[in-house]
Amino acid sequence: MTMEKKYSIGEFAKLTGITERTLRHYDQIGLLKPSEYTEHGHRKYDDSSIAELQKILVLKFLDVPLLEISEHLKLSQQDLSSTLDIQAKLLEEKRKQIDSVLEIIARVQRTATGQEAIDHDSLLVLIHALKNEDARNRWLREHEADSALNKIHASTVQLEADKEMTIWTSTMKRYIQEGKAPSDPKVLDHAEAMVSTMKPIVEPLLEDEEIRRQLEYYEGEFVEPNPYLFPSAFNKEEEKFMEQVIEELIQRKITRHQREQRNS
Repeated sequence: MTMEKKYSIGEFAKLTGITERTLRHYDQIGLLKPSEYTEHGHRKYDDSSIAELQKILVLKFLDVPLLEISEHLKLSQQDLSSTLDIQAKLLEEKRKQIDSVLEIIARVQRTATGQEAIDHDSLLVLIHALKNEDARNRWLREHEADSALNKIHASTVQLEADKEMTIWTSTMKRYIQEGKAPSDPKVLDHAEAMVSTMKPIVEPLLEDEEIRRQLEYYEGEFVEPNPYLFPSAFNKEEEKFMEQVIEELIQRKITRHQREQRNS
């Protein structure tokens, strides 16, 4: 009678292609215990260990969580077939998620490609916006009828996912970090460029009599955008800076208009 071959952990690792560290971990969590331990505590494996490891690796290949594999090994053939159906559905969902993530990464990479460097915060806000695009659109549909301001916000917020807006935000943040003042001509020119970008979107709305009336009489309730779905790339200090920029931009337009009137 041929004696069953015993393998040390090193031999078993070499035979199966599984590292000794992984085998020790499987032992510690009770997933694959050695067939025996020597008097000195060394692990020994046999042919039945090979068969058990094969089952474990198949279930792992099927994306069954490591800590659940022990329970799956006890299933009957019928139960295992049911588990395969469940795993197929879970993997299909995971594939959709991976496809979605890859699509977002591709969109962000297209935005980040170019001579203009985009800062870390602006990129993360862009990824967050793309990740939550459906939820953001639902929120906008639910609230755009609350007031004229909400309708304008619903129309302009889509710019946040555009390359131009992301670059604009990143450049403005760089100006702030460089210590430029809100009245700095470069800052004001940059702010005016974004106003020009938004103008074609906002102007048609302002031609609507109902929207103009609501704005004139402050009618309707302006619902503050959900801060989770619509995060700002600007921190609190930067937002204060932007408020000053808007004030300076308004003053610049007033001064320009007055000058034009004097010259006419």
